Order: sequence, then structure tokens, then C-alpha cells
Amino acid sequence: MIGIIIATHGKMSDGIKDAAELIIGGTDKIETLNLFHGDDVSELGNQLTDAINKVDEGNGTIIFADLFGASPYNQSMLAINNLPADKKDNVYVITGVNLPMILVALTQNMVGASIEDAVAAILEEAGNSMVVWPSKDNDDEDDDEEDF
Repeated sequence: MIGIIIATHGKMSDGIKDAAELIIGGTDKIETLNLFHGDDVSELGNQLTDAINKVDEGNGTIIFADLFGASPYNQSMLAINNLPADKKDNVYVITGVNLPMILVALTQNMVGASIEDAVAAILEEAGNSMVVWPSKDNDDEDDDEEDF
């Protein structure tokens, strides 16, 4: 099973996990970390290291962070750099976390996917899960249908 960590500002990570549990059921091997105003950022790095060690069963770990270049992401990178080389290569960080990405990660775990396949599926879902309505493409389709 792939370990999953969600690290965000505020309680966002807890909310995403809560929503995932509502939709999919149990969320084994998932840890949430929250960074609040005034928190010691380096302590978040220690918590990330502990979380990686807690959720990793040898199949790798995916850390989901809310923003690229922000403290949860930066501390994730520092935590990974402090891991032993054999473990370091099996930890991925994905930014821009959203609920569809976590649902895909959990379903990839259910089917026993490799971490590489899981990351690929998560990134594909990240792009597919963003929709704008109305869109110009959809307006054109509606116009075509009205002509018949």
C-alpha cells in the first residue's frame, strides 16, 4: 500500500481527508498535517519525516501539498532530502492537492497500483477534474444542436 500524506495551510488537509472518507470509506495509511499562523515551520518538517516513516510500508509515499513553493511543499522537500537514499527515491510530492486527486490515490491503493502508476493516474485526474462552465466549446456544441 502506498502511503499518503496531505500537508496544507490551515485545516484544508483534514477537510479533504474527511470528504474522502465520506465518499470512499476508510482511508488507511493517510496522514494529515496542518500549518497554522505562528507555527514553527521546521517542526512541520519533523512531522513530515515522522509521517513518512509512519505511512511507508515499502511501496512508497505520496505527499500532497497545497501550494508549490510554500512551506508545506518546502518542508516536504527538506524531509525527503534527509531520508536514506533507498527511501528517498520512492517519495513523491504533488502540489495543488484537491479532493479528486486524493480519491484517485485511494483507489489506486485499492487496486494495488505501483507508485509510478498511481502518480501518473493522479496527475491525469488533476487535469481532468478542472472544468469551466459555460465554456466556449460547449456553447459551440449547443449552437450546432439548435440548428437541427
